[in-house]
Amino acid sequence: MRYLPFFLLLLAQHLTAQVPPVFDSLQPYFTSTLFFDSDVAILDEVALGTLQSCPSPIDETARLYLTGHTDAVGSDAYNEDLARRRAASAQQILREAGWTDSMMVIQTFGERTPVATNDIESGRRKNRRVTLDFYRAIPFRLLNGKVVDSDDGQPIPEAFVRVHGKTISDTLQLDSLGRFSVALPIDTVVGIEIYAKGFFLDSKMLKMRPKTIPELKVELAPAKPGAVADIEELFFVGNQAVLLPRSEAIPAKILRFMQINTHLKVEIAGHVNYPNLPPVKEDTFEWDLSVRRAKLIYDYLIENDVPAAHLQYRGYGNHEMRFPNARSAQDQEANRRVEIRVLGTMQD
Repeated sequence: MRYLPFFLLLLAQHLTAQVPPVFDSLQPYFTSTLFFDSDVAILDEVALGTLQSCPSPIDETARLYLTGHTDAVGSDAYNEDLARRRAASAQQILREAGWTDSMMVIQTFGERTPVATNDIESGRRKNRRVTLDFYRAIPFRLLNGKVVDSDDGQPIPEAFVRVHGKTISDTLQLDSLGRFSVALPIDTVVGIEIYAKGFFLDSKMLKMRPKTIPELKVELAPAKPGAVADIEELFFVGNQAVLLPRSEAIPAKILRFMQINTHLKVEIAGHVNYPNLPPVKEDTFEWDLSVRRAKLIYDYLIENDVPAAHLQYRGYGNHEMRFPNARSAQDQEANRRVEIRVLGTMQD
């Protein structure tokens, strides 16, 4: 079992009352392990080479945790001291690389946390170790949000929020008033997805800024029979049933919507961009393209175990374009879309 330091504690910085608080969270960026001969705390040539390859401090906020371990030979007290001396040996070398004592923390577990059996020498060798965990401070801001029903403005406490990005992945439960709060890294783009049973999903991309007041109000539309919702950010290559690269992660959101709303029967509706022209007939390329775009999402859901009884797909050609006289690339992109249409419930 690997013990990690308490790096998740948020360290409040002193800021003016006009600027919302910024916090630092320590996040790992490098790790390494040193091994020792039996009953010694001396670093051999391999261990010294490992230390030479370790990074220098990024800045004064960097932290390094040195965790000492032993095999099971010897008393508990002796092994605790041996583990400390091993970590101290590494600490001495790292001082020469610019790590100050205030940046380094020594932890010892003696023989209590083996990673291998102590019954054979090869196992004991793996247990005689010092782990090195390097962390840097990442500035975070608190995002506060609320999820409400778009029809009546009432909170939806049963909803949940999924937050994801390069340095964060979390799922949040809401309080009784439909509120949530999450610390997000500053100047990093994160995706926020909101789901609730009986409602269409919503998703947003946010980039936290140091001096903006982060408040987010999300209105979820009820997914009731007859309701229709665009699948946001689901865009296609022109004249193809192929998703643009930036849309390749979107079908997974639709899957989560279906996994939550197992009581619904829905239609996946496909559309094409064919502006400034009469409605196409069902035997045309354009109509077939709208069907294939809908089927692309339908097939994905079926392949991921959504029961066929909950789904159907249909193309609408250019009959229901958002912008029938589209000229801009943005309007034409919006015409190439797929929708979720609620047909009813499984009890109907």
